[in-house]
Amino acid sequence: MIKRALSITLLSSVVCHSAVADQTSPTLGMHHKTPSLIAFTNATIYQTPTKVLQGATLIIENGHIKSVSQRGKTPTGATVIDLNGYSIYPGFIDTYSQYGIEHKYPKQESKGPVYRIDRVGGNAANAAIHSQMNWIEHFAPDQKAAKSYRSNGFTSVQTANLDGILRGRAVTVSLADFIANDLVYNSHSQHFASFNKGTSAQSYPTSLMGSLALLRQTFSDANWYEKAQDKAVTPAGEKVEFNAALGAIGDIEKQGVLFATQNEQSLLRAARLLNDFDIKSTFLGSGFEYARLDEINQLKGNIVMPLSFAKKPNLGESQGRDISLADLRHWERSPANLATLEDANLNLAITSHGVKGSEFLTNLRQAVKYGLSQQAALAALTTTPAKIAGISDKAGQLKSGYMADFIVTKGNIFEQGQIVSVWTQGQRHQLINKAHLDLSGNYQLTSTTSNENLTLNVDLTGKSAKVVVKQGDKKLKASQVTKQTDSFSFVITEKGQPVRYQFWKSADESGLSGRQIDVQQQQQLISASAIKTAEKSKKNPANDIEFVSTLSWPNRAFGQTTLPKTQKIHFKNATVWTSEARGTLEETDLLIANGKFVKIGKNLNTPSGYQAVDATGKHITAGIVDEHSHIAISRGVNESSEAITAEVRIGDVVNPDDIHIYRSLAGGTTTAQLLHGSANPIGGQGETIQLKWGESAQGMKLQRAPGTIKFALGENVKQSNWGARFTTRYPQTRMGVEAVMKDAFQHAREYAQAKRDYENLSRSEKRKAAPLRRDYRLETLVEILNSERHVHIHSYVQSEILMFLRLAESFDFKVTTFTHILEGYKLADEMAKHGAGGSTFADWWGYKFEVYDAIPQNACLMAQRGVLTSINSDSNDLQRRLNQEAAKSITYCGMSPEEAWKMVTLNPAKQLKVDHLIGSIKKGKQADFVVWDHNPLSVYARAEQTWISGKKYFDLAIDKERRESQRIEKAALLNKLMADKSAPSSSTALSASDKMIQPAWHCDDNHDTWQQHIDHGVHF
Repeated sequence: MIKRALSITLLSSVVCHSAVADQTSPTLGMHHKTPSLIAFTNATIYQTPTKVLQGATLIIENGHIKSVSQRGKTPTGATVIDLNGYSIYPGFIDTYSQYGIEHKYPKQESKGPVYRIDRVGGNAANAAIHSQMNWIEHFAPDQKAAKSYRSNGFTSVQTANLDGILRGRAVTVSLADFIANDLVYNSHSQHFASFNKGTSAQSYPTSLMGSLALLRQTFSDANWYEKAQDKAVTPAGEKVEFNAALGAIGDIEKQGVLFATQNEQSLLRAARLLNDFDIKSTFLGSGFEYARLDEINQLKGNIVMPLSFAKKPNLGESQGRDISLADLRHWERSPANLATLEDANLNLAITSHGVKGSEFLTNLRQAVKYGLSQQAALAALTTTPAKIAGISDKAGQLKSGYMADFIVTKGNIFEQGQIVSVWTQGQRHQLINKAHLDLSGNYQLTSTTSNENLTLNVDLTGKSAKVVVKQGDKKLKASQVTKQTDSFSFVITEKGQPVRYQFWKSADESGLSGRQIDVQQQQQLISASAIKTAEKSKKNPANDIEFVSTLSWPNRAFGQTTLPKTQKIHFKNATVWTSEARGTLEETDLLIANGKFVKIGKNLNTPSGYQAVDATGKHITAGIVDEHSHIAISRGVNESSEAITAEVRIGDVVNPDDIHIYRSLAGGTTTAQLLHGSANPIGGQGETIQLKWGESAQGMKLQRAPGTIKFALGENVKQSNWGARFTTRYPQTRMGVEAVMKDAFQHAREYAQAKRDYENLSRSEKRKAAPLRRDYRLETLVEILNSERHVHIHSYVQSEILMFLRLAESFDFKVTTFTHILEGYKLADEMAKHGAGGSTFADWWGYKFEVYDAIPQNACLMAQRGVLTSINSDSNDLQRRLNQEAAKSITYCGMSPEEAWKMVTLNPAKQLKVDHLIGSIKKGKQADFVVWDHNPLSVYARAEQTWISGKKYFDLAIDKERRESQRIEKAALLNKLMADKSAPSSSTALSASDKMIQPAWHCDDNHDTWQQHIDHGVHF
């Protein structure tokens, strides 16, 4: 049996042509017959994250693992590498990369917006959908990039082009130095996806809700396309189109999707969408997951986590006063995010995406320091990503038959262990000379020419050798430091003369042997013994981490540390504004239990279990309802691309972290309809929410509220003030607005009829025809025609208002509410006859041409003519003082206080079709109410408490306490920041402020949120 104990340094000639070779390339010159049977002995082998073998042997041959055993025999002819004192780990796998893929999509040139793209080769109708792309066809190995990956222990990656919404099907490849054909582990891995349309020049989508709608329609279309493949024609007799993009995702629920997200809310939105289509899901995380852990813990699927922790905040000249509490909290807690997810038993993988190569291992060890177990960390880099990428039968473990992909380290890789070499398909990639690593360390020696002890600190692992020599506490200058293959030398001055020292490993490997050479070339043998470093404590390093920050929902200033609970409460002796026929009741009691109003009356007894509150001098009203709001919306209030976008849903993008929710509660607002903007004649679907600060986005939705939709008339919809580029989208005139609406409703009628016709087909007829394609845009319009969805229409000018009344009547549906309606007073009779409501501003006028005829008596005049009238905010700051806006009609036109108050409570509740639930104080209704310190119509009134469903979501006294506790918390965090001596990282991760900052949305905002990302170099 041949046994050769070789240093890894000398092994390159043995394995540089390891047995991996394609079968179809011609041989040029001599055939390679290099032996590939190698035995690694005496190593600590991490076979799996849960199975560790001590003093074990790993045998590889032909690029595969032949065996792993505790004390196995070394086969005859094997090259033996003694790894006593070393560890072997499975090679790391990165599931999210763009390794080896360089691809740019052709740009469609246009002077204005691109509404339709060229259809080439069966591509999708939208330029952000690239699902037909199989990235195996574009893969070319990049050894410079591969070297960077390998330096951190990665041996394979899942890769695709990171551009677009549906990005195509990834390929999983080895990072070995072979031709592409020999690197493919899984030619068709997961589909990659995101909400970001990337480099697409097409206008649609311009918003996050548009991206969600596009994905929803595309997934639905893929199901339809798959079912239509063996059918000759559609129900309308049309030929089924060829669509490669849809064909590629016909079974996407099995293929799986890796969805890139930017924050925890984005992840939750993606999860809900993919779950609707039963798609196997993996998510690229953001580092914010800990902030909504309970929700994320309910997800199905895996989370791939970058190690891009929060960037260290810059104190600056203000000494941190301008750093937000949210940023400080995230800086402190983001390294513990992975540990938090592990504790929640989520399936974790780790990616190097978003982190500089030089920082990956540092950040990985920091995550372990903050509580991530080493076992979970190893699983997140091996077995879990192997499953995600579909290669768990060949990688992720050290097992017989698996690829010879592994890492050799000196020490524990999750502590301070160094990667010595990385092996890919049996091919060695040396990172550190093993002999140099063995020589590095701390030593003590005694010179034969002196009785004084010298200590050495030796580091030969870098590009240049470093030796520090000390005599006691005195540092001696070491010059001419050099390293050879298995030795090193340096010169120091002794008694005024240079003396050269040369060392190599001692025969018993317990220390160093060497020689001392003086200026006369006289040599004397010397030795040095290794200085053992004290063992580190084995206690959990996470125990050393102390957080001074508070975790709240949302995790920002004024967040809830505990969510409110339903209370049983008895308010005594208050002035109660019922917003009902009973009017305003003096010295009245109010009983609340189980989230509802139980009883209203005078001198009521306090039932057992109720808390009694003396409300003498207080006013209690129903919670304020805002018919028209744009708060709490993420990434775009308008899908401003096309004239009709009825398929987009504000409900998809509710942002529960918006501080305006809390501020509005402080003004007494409890319910708001979140509306799409006015960028198009037929906009998106609205969402009625309750301002339950601290709850999830789903938890804020008023589930029993019927569907609504935003339409618009006037300047915005015809792009009057958008600029010279926006002159090609139909319509460009007010006449065109009417025409496009009529056409849309007519098409919706035809769609509804086609659906009925298909449902009425016999079984044999259905077998011949393709199923009807589900169209979410037309489906929404059909809901309007069926009175299942209610229209709230942005409107100003009399002529347009009258036009839309007639159009609605011609299609036999009711207009629920004309919103803004500043010329409503001119045709109040027509509105009342139709049954349309009006939701107006109290006294905004003259701010653009189409409101020049506005008058402050508008609300009174509409109400007097029988129009259901409300006052809305359309503004995040006005929403905080709607009580004062209601009071203005008392001043301007003598409206009674009770009727004025109804304009911000019962009347908007009726317009939203939820007055059976909220809007007034009445037995059995939901207990949404506000406790005021003055008459609520007074400018001096302050909301002291705001309740929703019998839960207190705002309290002025608690707010004061919260401000003080936050001041103390911020001071503690700033002290911790000042004491932190670590260098700032190069992290590109979003800060908490970046995540939370949203524009103050207005009806006419028409920017492209995704183009802003591209302009600023942000990709995910």
